[in-house]
Amino acid sequence: MITFNGLKYLPEQLDSILAQSRIVDHIVVSDDRSTDGTWEYLQAWASRSPVSVTLLRNEVQLGLSGNIEQAIRAVDADIIFTADQDDIWFADKVATVCAVFEQDPQVQLVHTDAILVDGQGRDLGRRLLKELSITAAEYAAIRSGTPFQLYCRRNVVTGATAAVRKSLVEQALPLPAGFYHDAWLAFFSLAIGTVHLIEAPLISYRQHGANLVGVKKLGVVGALRRLWWKLNTAGARDKLLAQISAQQTVLHSRLSAYPGTPSAFRNHAANALRFTQARQALPGSYLTRATRVLRQAAAGRYQQFSHESRTNILRDLLGR
Repeated sequence: MITFNGLKYLPEQLDSILAQSRIVDHIVVSDDRSTDGTWEYLQAWASRSPVSVTLLRNEVQLGLSGNIEQAIRAVDADIIFTADQDDIWFADKVATVCAVFEQDPQVQLVHTDAILVDGQGRDLGRRLLKELSITAAEYAAIRSGTPFQLYCRRNVVTGATAAVRKSLVEQALPLPAGFYHDAWLAFFSLAIGTVHLIEAPLISYRQHGANLVGVKKLGVVGALRRLWWKLNTAGARDKLLAQISAQQTVLHSRLSAYPGTPSAFRNHAANALRFTQARQALPGSYLTRATRVLRQAAAGRYQQFSHESRTNILRDLLGR
C-alpha cells in the first residue's frame, strides 16, 4: 500500500486487511511524506499489528509510480496485493484470489470487480466493471486469459483489485515512465503467462472526489461535453498521441527484449505503434488527410488499435 494524506479512510482499510479469512504474511506501507497525521497513525498501528509490517517513508516525494514500485519491491511474499489507502477489502478477498493462483500456475495476475461506494462507504449501486463499459467481445478476450490486443487499446485492470506473483514483479520492474503500475504489470503478465478476472466484487472501491485514480460516471451529457472538449481544445489530440506513442515505444522495446514474449504480441505491439505514428503524421491537407483516415478505418485499424474508435476517426478527420 502507498499512502499520502490518507488518514480519513486509512484505519478502515487497514482493519479490513487484518480481518481477512486467510491472513496475509507481510504488509508494506510506503508513505509519500504525508502531513495529516497518516505517518504517525501508521507507526502506532504497526506497533500493535499481529502481522509483520514494514513502514517506509520517503525523504523526497516519489509520486504514485515511484512510491508503488518501492512498496512492491519490499514485499516478502509469493503473491503481492496492491491496495489503495481508502478502500475496504471483503473478508474473503485474499483467500479467493490466492485460490486462483494455486489452481493455475500460468496465471500471473488476478483482478476483480468492485462495488463503488461514496466517501461514507455507502453503496452507490454501481460496479467497477460496468462503469468501464466492457463489451461482450472484450469480456470474451479477457476470459481467454490472453487479452493482449484489448490491453493495447485500453487498460481494464484496476490496481486496487489486483494481485500478482512475486516472480512476475522481479522480471517486470522497473516500472517504465508513463505507465500506471496496473497497466504495465498486466502487459507483462501476458509475456510470461495469463491473467484472470474474477467477475465478482471483492472490494468496496471508494469514490470521494479526491481519488488520484477513480471512476467517473459521465452520462450522456457528460460524454457529449467530453467529446466537445476533445474536438475544441487546441493541441489535445497531439498531446495524447505523443503520450500514447511514447508508451507504445517503451512497451514494444521491453517486450521485444524479453525472450519469452509470444511473437504475436511483439508484432501486435509493433503494429499498434506504427498506427499511432501514422496518426501523428497525418498531413494538413484535408483531402489527403481524409483519404488516409478513411483507408485506415476501412481496414479496421481504428477498431483494432484504439479505444473510442469513432471519436478518434472524427478527431483525425478534423485534425483536433
